[in-house]
Amino acid sequence: MGGIGLVLNVAKDALLTQQYAIDVTSHNIANVGTDGYSRQTAVIEAKDAAPYGGFIFGRGVELNDIIRNTNEFIEKRMQSGQSDLSSVTEQCTYMNVLETIFDESSGSSLSSQFDEFWASFNDLANNPSGIPERNILVENAVLLSESFNNLYTDVRKMNDEINNSIETGIDDVNEILTKIADINMQIVAIETSGNANDLRDQRNSLVTELSQYLEVNTYEYDDGNLVVTTGKGYTLVSRGDTYPLTLEGGGIILESSPSARIDITDSIESGKIGGWLDMRDNIIPEVIANLNELAGALIWEVNSIHSQGIGLEGISSLTGTYSVSDPGAALGTEASGLDYYDKIADGAFTLWLYDADGNAVGSADITVDADVMTMSDLATEINDLVIGLDDAFNASASDDRLNIEIDGAYSGYTFAFSNDTSNILAALGVNTFFQGSDSRGIAVNDSVINDKNNIAAARIDADGEFAEGDNTNALAITELQYSDVTIRQWTYGDEGAASEDITNNTLDEYLHMLVSSIGIKSQSLQRTKEYKETIQTELTTARDNISAVSLDEEMTNLIKFQQAYTAAAKLITTADEMLDTLLAVR
Repeated sequence: MGGIGLVLNVAKDALLTQQYAIDVTSHNIANVGTDGYSRQTAVIEAKDAAPYGGFIFGRGVELNDIIRNTNEFIEKRMQSGQSDLSSVTEQCTYMNVLETIFDESSGSSLSSQFDEFWASFNDLANNPSGIPERNILVENAVLLSESFNNLYTDVRKMNDEINNSIETGIDDVNEILTKIADINMQIVAIETSGNANDLRDQRNSLVTELSQYLEVNTYEYDDGNLVVTTGKGYTLVSRGDTYPLTLEGGGIILESSPSARIDITDSIESGKIGGWLDMRDNIIPEVIANLNELAGALIWEVNSIHSQGIGLEGISSLTGTYSVSDPGAALGTEASGLDYYDKIADGAFTLWLYDADGNAVGSADITVDADVMTMSDLATEINDLVIGLDDAFNASASDDRLNIEIDGAYSGYTFAFSNDTSNILAALGVNTFFQGSDSRGIAVNDSVINDKNNIAAARIDADGEFAEGDNTNALAITELQYSDVTIRQWTYGDEGAASEDITNNTLDEYLHMLVSSIGIKSQSLQRTKEYKETIQTELTTARDNISAVSLDEEMTNLIKFQQAYTAAAKLITTADEMLDTLLAVR
């Protein structure tokens, strides 16, 4: 077609093309504040030329495509960065809670309770027979124990809260996967004959939202189908199919098919879920493990001294606080089930017997072979003792605990202990100050709470005598505040749990090291968070430069397309006038 017809066709196409361009510009302006929206551009191209009258004439313009202005590399970097940022943000949140739990600035902190405990033992050493000093000591020891108990409980509650967050997060992930699969099918259907730019933006926003929970990778096929996988390559979405996650026994299970279920817990390293898992499986267990070691060391160090001392009077009956799982197993072996089995060594302890007037009848040395002696052996040996001419002891392994009492025929008689080189008394909880073995179970021994006279401030001399004013044992316990002890320190990481013995720290120094490690970890995570935020801000700026809507630019385009539209309309008017002139001439 040539002549006036060509002019009319060119004008018509130009009019429609500029109208389409104005529509695209209007759509951009309307979505200037829409999250995840990518600026669209009308791709306008000249139509192929055609011959007429011996010449080649252009045929005007047409709309070739409407494209999204995006950069796939930047989008994927942003999604990966979002995973990392979300992970460290969640860790920072929980580390702040941990710092609050272990706040050392308050008067009720664990450090303060330690100070009060040591001061109370020092006061008892200054007045070993004083009842007020004994009462205050027990009160402060109870408060110290409760501080350990409360710390353990609070940290464990954090663990429970994290599990709840993981469960909620998995529900959110599954919901996002379903939405992505649905949009996949819509895009595939629409793009057989057009484009689905807005749906692609929605899908991209969903992938970004998904990346907040875990690291993901994506791959798009030519037909518009997007495959979404975890960072380690496990498929989550393909076409309209989803492979949901479930939380089972603390593990995250991927249902890759009705009959195939894969535990992917260890493969999730970033995103909110990755951050929660790191807190739950590494940071919190490490804190609890070291808190337990501190409590266990305090219990052992105090008990090992206390068990060899004596209170204001001898003992008529007692039951050990630690039970064995097998009365027939050697006490110094793991098979015994004792919390402190590894502390028992080859050695001996002295058992003293006193008559009703408090005079020493005599003593007996009980030899301990750690790898041979059982609970039953020990109970039998004590039960068979005859000191002086008195068969005064009844001993048994009642309820798998060592029970010792004075036979009813020896009314008023008492007994006591000294010189335990085997550590078996403390390991069995005999004549001890604390009971339990960790931060959850630490408590003051019931026998001490029920009778403050049982606090062993004194020691028995070589002749079996002891005095109410003797403070030897109380002083030894007081000195623990300044003594280096051996405590195990735990670290948790990708390779699992590892530990080493720390030998050059006091109990107080170990506590300060524990609290400091929480603060240092929190500060390190905060610095990492700030760095990740900076990187994410830079990536967002780079994306906005490509994809964000600029009102100034769109208004410029609007004016340009409107003027082109007006010109095209004028061209139609001109062609119409030319046609009228031609018809009038004929």
